[in-house]
Formats: sequence, structure tokens, C-alpha cells
Amino acid sequence: MKALIGKWLLLLVFLFLSLSITSCFWTKERKVNTVEGLFNQAFTYYQDEKYRKAREAFEELRDNYPLSKYSIVAELRIADSYYHEKEYSEAINHYEDFRKLHPTNPVISYVIYQTGMSYFKQILSIDRDQTFTENAVKQFEYLISRHPSSTYVSSAQKMLEICKEKLAQHEFYVGHLYFKRKKYTSALYRFNGILENFPKSSIKDTVYLYIGESYLSLEEKEKAKTALAHLVENYPKSEHYSKAQKLLAKLR
Repeated sequence: MKALIGKWLLLLVFLFLSLSITSCFWTKERKVNTVEGLFNQAFTYYQDEKYRKAREAFEELRDNYPLSKYSIVAELRIADSYYHEKEYSEAINHYEDFRKLHPTNPVISYVIYQTGMSYFKQILSIDRDQTFTENAVKQFEYLISRHPSSTYVSSAQKMLEICKEKLAQHEFYVGHLYFKRKKYTSALYRFNGILENFPKSSIKDTVYLYIGESYLSLEEKEKAKTALAHLVENYPKSEHYSKAQKLLAKLR
């Protein structure tokens, strides 16, 4: 009999503890599943750089409370979480969705900047396709022209300069390939394009040298002389200065 009572007492204790734990669990769940609770949980995950968990919480908030004041923040942080995890294509998709849904939101300049940075982070070496670079340029130029007072303009301008330098170097890489294959007309198209489209490029002195040499190879001496003379007159510290001088001397 005592043994039976003991078993019942143990069972009652077990049931009591189970109910207590379950009660605590549901209380906690109710708290987390409020919009404030979800936001706080998501924000904590985000601050701790637990971006996947943060995204899941923000997605739950967005889906369950679409009219909440936190919903727009959740949409933005979902995009940011992909960016921080280097899933740039997903980040771009979510930033673009945000722009379509909230075109006049005060944070739109940040969204455009982040879209540009998502492309920027995917830029390939100069011997490969530069679509990511071109897309980054479009975003940064759009930001600068449409939101000139944005706090992100200064950084966007710096990123834009880097992108344009990369594009100039890519064009020179392609032009140089044509030059080595003695396809001088095609090479000149690329070289002259650099001067026209990227006037602040750091490789302009090199471009003028190859323009001069290309025209020489095509026996267009006056055009060659013009390009080489421009190099000598405007880039006295260039590594190509001496060679340009020697080529000019032969043309006189």
C-alpha cells in the first residue's frame, strides 16, 4: 500500500512539474508571438549578428503583422540580413521589393545605396564580365542624382569612382588584347572609349601611348603624333614619358 501511495505521489509531482514547465513555455511563447516580442527578439538576434535567426523572426513579424509599425523595419532588416550573410542576389531582390512597395520612404536612399553595394561586392576581376560593376554604377549614379542631400552620397561617390576605374581597366584589358593581335582599329575603339567615358581614369597616360602606337601601326602619323604629344605635355612623370618622346622624335 505504501509503495502504491509513493508511486502516486511521484506521478503527481511529475504532472505538477510538467504543467509548470508547459505553462512557462506557453507564457514565453505568447510573449514572443506578440508584435513587440517578435521585434525585440529579431532585433536582438540582428545585433548579435545571428542574421538567419533574425531574418526568420522578422519574416514572421512581417507575415503575421503586415499593418504593424514594425513591418517596414522588418522588410528592410530581412534584406540587410541577406546582405550581411553575403547572399547578395537575395539582398538585391528584397531591396528592390522594398523600393517598389515604399518608394517615398525616408530610408529609400539607404536602400538604393545598399543595392549598389550588393552589386559592388560581386564585382569580378578586370579580365571578366563587368555587369556587376555596371549595375553598381547605375545605382550609385541614381542615388547621387535623385538624392543629392543624402548622407550616403559621399560614400556613393567614392564607390562610383572605384567602379569607373574598374571599367576603364577592363576596357584597356580588352583593347590591349586587340592591340597584341594587331587589330588596331578595334583596339583604338576601346582606347578612345576610355578617354571619352572615363576621363578621370588613372591609366590615361598608358592609353595615350597605345593610341599613338596604334595609329603608327595604321600609318596615321598625324594622329599618332597628337596622342604622343599629349602624353609628353601632360604626363611628365609617366612611366611612358621616355618612350613617347622617342616615338615623337622619329615622327619629326
